[in-house]
Amino acid sequence: MFLAAVLHMVSAAEGMAATAKTQLRVAYSSISGSAVIPWIAVDKGFFAKYDLDVELIYVAGSPAMQSLLGGTTQLGIQGIEPVMRVNAQGSDAVMIVGLVTKPPFSIIVRPEIREPKDLKGRAMGVTRFGSTTDALLRLALDKWGLRPETDVPIIQMGGVPPILSGMQSKKIFGGPISLPTLAVAKQEGFRELVDLGDIIPDYQSAGVVTRKAFLRQNPDIARNFVRAMGEAIAVFKTDLAFSKKIIKDRLKIDDVLVQEETQRTYQNYVPRVPYPTRAGIALIKTFLEKSEPQLRPLSVDDQIDGSILRGLEQSGFFAGLYPVK
Repeated sequence: MFLAAVLHMVSAAEGMAATAKTQLRVAYSSISGSAVIPWIAVDKGFFAKYDLDVELIYVAGSPAMQSLLGGTTQLGIQGIEPVMRVNAQGSDAVMIVGLVTKPPFSIIVRPEIREPKDLKGRAMGVTRFGSTTDALLRLALDKWGLRPETDVPIIQMGGVPPILSGMQSKKIFGGPISLPTLAVAKQEGFRELVDLGDIIPDYQSAGVVTRKAFLRQNPDIARNFVRAMGEAIAVFKTDLAFSKKIIKDRLKIDDVLVQEETQRTYQNYVPRVPYPTRAGIALIKTFLEKSEPQLRPLSVDDQIDGSILRGLEQSGFFAGLYPVK
């Protein structure tokens, strides 16, 4: 009887430990290489290792920020643009990890578009107004001397894959597309008008976003989330086979060449210690201020919080994830 009681107590304790993980809902706003990293953290058990039970939810474009502000999600993988926009209205959004610090997009167009001037009068697609794809397209058009919406109509498509679908159906003539959809577009004969990394070398694309109130109330949870993402970045950079598996299983991309190009290319966009790029955020803010003057009073430094990353870097956490050569 005594032994049975002890075994029952042990079993109950183990059951409590198994259910003690903190539940988090995390939205990612783009089917692209940046989405591979949180999925690695799920499938490798890194979130579970740090007592987190993370549910990843795909929410395209700016609605991802609304889910964060509404409390539906606690963290998100998205761009810096919605952070600035809601903060200009008095919110407390903040980017704590800069997952992708270069623009991992190319302007892909239909074959009849040979050079930028050919875009005049022809509609281009973005995921949603106010998204990273929207900002990048407008930056590129500005560099080419073309006025967004006046010279080049811009249509919301709802996501990156729908931009490709719009080109296939001839609804639009092109748009900013990232991997893995970028590789598919090239295979289907669409043209790369420009690699945006060549004309916009420093740009804060996807990052981990949350609210300052969440950081204050849950510092350990936020720190554990960043730890798990750091370990996932290390796997992404060092384990090609597993990264390809995630791209296939989670992003539903079966083409082996597309899997390899996505993993290989994004290695150059994701830093080992993923601080948000202040210069890249300043570039975005300066451009957006032209049409959104309400953003001018914002401080770039108030849009980011690198304290968790600094603490982990100083402790040697990130250095310990990579073998010494």
